[in-house]
Amino acid sequence: MGAKKEKTGTFILKIIDCQNATWQGSVTWVEGQQEQYFRSALELLKLIDGALEGNKEIEGGRHEK
Repeated sequence: MGAKKEKTGTFILKIIDCQNATWQGSVTWVEGQQEQYFRSALELLKLIDGALEGNKEIEGGRHEK
């Protein structure tokens, strides 16, 4: 079996609020130098997954630093 390459990245989370039992805030992808706001923990996970899957930008729009 071949070794599976781990996908890693560095993300900085800023949790601004917690409403409806979930987080709202921003996530900054350090390697891609991009910041994106999210409205739920699920949306946050999708943004991180999209960045690690090799997308050039964080899905759902972007705000460059």
